[in-house]
Amino acid sequence: MSSSTSFLISSLILLLLHHTTSSHPEIADGDILLPPKKSHAVEYRIHGGDGCFTWSWDDHDILVVLPEFNSSSQYCSTSARLKSIAPYSGRKKTTVYATDFHNGTIVRYRVYVDEISRIEIFNNPLKLYFHGFAPLRVRAFDSEDNVFSSLVGLRFMWQMMPETHGLPRNLVHVPLKDSPLSDYGGFFGDSDIQVNLEESGVFSDLCVVKGTEIGVSIVSVSLLESSSRYLKDEITLTVAEAMSLDPPSPVYVLIGAVVRYTLKSIRSDTPRVVSLPSPFHHWSASNSSVAEVDGETGTARALSLGATQVVVRDTRILGQMQISSLHIVLPDNLLLFLRPLYLCGDCNIPAASRWYLVAGQRYIIHLKALSSTETGTHEVFITANDEIVIDLAHWGQFFCDILPVSVRVANKNKYRILIAYSSGSGKLIATLAYRTGHGIKKEVLKVSQEFTVCDQVEFVKERAGNRFNRILLPWVPGVYQEFQLKASGGCAVFPSHYKWLSLDEAVVSVSASGIVRARKPGNATIRVVSIFDSLNYDEMVIEVSVPSSMIILPIFPVDLASSGAYFHACDAFGSYIRWKTESESFIIVNTTLRLLAVRLNSSSSSYGPACASTLIYPSGPGRTIVHATLNRENRPSESYVLNVSLRAAAYSPLTIHQASNGNRFGGYWFDTARIGSWNELGRSDDVNLALGTYLDVMLSGGPERWGDDVEFVETVDVIDEGNTYAKSRIFLDRISTVYGNLYRIGCKSLEPFSVIFRRGNLMGEEHRFPAVSEAEMVLTCSYPSYIVIIPDAELKAHQVIRSARGAERTVTVANGREIRMSAVGISNSDMAFANSSSFILRWELSGCEGLATFDDSKGYSSWERFLKLQNTSGRCTVRSTIVGFNDSLSNPDLSMLLGSYVDLTAAIQLQLVSPIRVSPEFSLLFFSPVARLNIVGC
Repeated sequence: MSSSTSFLISSLILLLLHHTTSSHPEIADGDILLPPKKSHAVEYRIHGGDGCFTWSWDDHDILVVLPEFNSSSQYCSTSARLKSIAPYSGRKKTTVYATDFHNGTIVRYRVYVDEISRIEIFNNPLKLYFHGFAPLRVRAFDSEDNVFSSLVGLRFMWQMMPETHGLPRNLVHVPLKDSPLSDYGGFFGDSDIQVNLEESGVFSDLCVVKGTEIGVSIVSVSLLESSSRYLKDEITLTVAEAMSLDPPSPVYVLIGAVVRYTLKSIRSDTPRVVSLPSPFHHWSASNSSVAEVDGETGTARALSLGATQVVVRDTRILGQMQISSLHIVLPDNLLLFLRPLYLCGDCNIPAASRWYLVAGQRYIIHLKALSSTETGTHEVFITANDEIVIDLAHWGQFFCDILPVSVRVANKNKYRILIAYSSGSGKLIATLAYRTGHGIKKEVLKVSQEFTVCDQVEFVKERAGNRFNRILLPWVPGVYQEFQLKASGGCAVFPSHYKWLSLDEAVVSVSASGIVRARKPGNATIRVVSIFDSLNYDEMVIEVSVPSSMIILPIFPVDLASSGAYFHACDAFGSYIRWKTESESFIIVNTTLRLLAVRLNSSSSSYGPACASTLIYPSGPGRTIVHATLNRENRPSESYVLNVSLRAAAYSPLTIHQASNGNRFGGYWFDTARIGSWNELGRSDDVNLALGTYLDVMLSGGPERWGDDVEFVETVDVIDEGNTYAKSRIFLDRISTVYGNLYRIGCKSLEPFSVIFRRGNLMGEEHRFPAVSEAEMVLTCSYPSYIVIIPDAELKAHQVIRSARGAERTVTVANGREIRMSAVGISNSDMAFANSSSFILRWELSGCEGLATFDDSKGYSSWERFLKLQNTSGRCTVRSTIVGFNDSLSNPDLSMLLGSYVDLTAAIQLQLVSPIRVSPEFSLLFFSPVARLNIVGC
């Protein structure tokens, strides 16, 4: 509601108080004065409160009483309208009776009907503000100066003219239906009758005017009804402009202060600044010895201690002025206040033993000077002339700075901007210099304030790189998940230096140590506040929801919120989740929570922490389905069940096995029909191959193919000593067999290699993580450092080779049979080659005439020969020499490279002896313990 409308309503209420006394809660006895009937009957309403009344009256020829019923009952009357229906024929008197239907109480009204002797306009006050409204009402009196109770229904004529002829009109008539009174219906009387009179071309006893220009008008009213005399009245109504001064009165300043007043005019409740100097305003001071005032600009200068009044007058209206009380005083106290620049309103940080600030924030420093007078303590108005210094002690300048405020801020001399850059402690010093009299000597007031700059309070994000601004927690009936919150900053040294608050305890509660507990679904804001500074805080939204699903991940099983996000914590659900598998070879292991926690903390996942965990022990390779069930029944009507399953598989480690036999090719022997763990090639095994030869290997174990929708891989990588890929520097061929893939590996260059085999499944549907197993073997491509001849051995097993390498070079063999002579290449590390067949051996016999000869029809390679022994005893020397390379090494470059390794020779001496025979060659059984038998050997 605007101020002009409020003025109109309050003025009209004052008018009504002069016209009626019947608006009490209950009907009371009283006298009513009404005029006789003119053009229309004059009406008056008697208002009642509690009770039901019946109405009766005397002299029906001069008065009519019309009962009125409220909306709640058509039989209970609480008010009545009185109508004066007879023309004037002298003063008349009658009585109206109101009888309470319930208790029989009778209230009497004496009603007088008489002629109007005079009228007057009632308005309080006789001043109207620009664009404001004023209700004017007629009061009528009889010959004895009694006031008529109602004039509703009588016709009047209202006129408004400027006081000075020739000036524009400054008042206009506002129809009642368009005035603010229309918003209140008939609350202020019989407004419908008054509106009808205005619409018929005349006026009623009520008139509403509006000020449109500043000035003085004469308002007159006359009664249009027939009367024994002409009745008229007029008043002078002033339309003025409301004014206000800034700073508001009273103003307390120091000697020498210059106060530049701001004058504001108010139109339609909107203040606007008046440009000074103004031709319509003049300034003055009541006591020029205390302060002098510029008559045009309103600038006041304080000269000496004391008080004066600064007056601004509107020269257009006589007596229109605004007064401000100006006091010149001495200060006796200084106070410093602090307010964050980003906050509005009254949020000052008062002076205390120490201020706590936030690094990176800006603050407004507010200096207040106080003066104690006989009327109390008052704040001194600081002007631009006052000598104020606000600065930092020298050590505080390293992490803070003080700047002047913007020129747009009024009275800016008492403000400074403090910028806190980084954490630290310092001191703020403020001084005010002032004069005590007409002399030049000045006194100084000083105040200091210690402060500490703290880092911004922030929630600590536990997981690296996490920047969440809310936390999701699960809830089901009877399970209350907890989560530990941590904070940093705020100059806190101990956890007790933080205060934790929940803005909705019904959803999430929080302990004094920052542990939140989910109590029901919903959102709640958690605030952590530094106990040193209530404005230094951080907030986090905790969202509590019912889990909508669960998933199982290897090592990391979790719950999923209904929004599709993962919970930040749900370990409270662990004891309510049950696990099982569909295969007996996959066993659920009951392990301790501590062991599970160690395993989980050592794992990282983008899916959040585990709700429940278990260990599964696979006793052998195979597949199964793992089931997890959350079943929580708080009451029979509240049951909550979640199920999830996951396909799981177990596999043996991937291993490499040799699949070729070098027994007849200058290498060692093993049984290829028994590929197993006993001939597994591990990373620590160094396989030696002669240049140009090859080795066959097979893989066993590793993951089996998961399904058609998941890619299955089996790859081979070759890396040299420099950890670079070198697959092009060896022979590598994959051969498919009924037993699986066979890999043939050969040597192209003289250097060691790491051959890495990988087998497994990549990511795909129902296979969230790749499962690829890896095995490695070391392959050394070189040449034999020497060769060893192994006589009379069908199989060159590693043990046989080691025995032959360290044995004497004379070997005794039985004559009269055929024996196998073979050779094997040995590396510089005394390791037997797996294959040396790329080199060509030449076999020679020395001193073997009549003792032994070679059988050239047998032998798979030059690395083995068969020797026929005669039935003759004696000594025979067998020699083996590398004399060249086979066709695979016919490359000239390789021939030059390996030329220095030709002519490696090994020799062994055979001692041929006749075998010992035992005769008889059959068994004899004697039943006598004293029997004897002669055995002859030859």
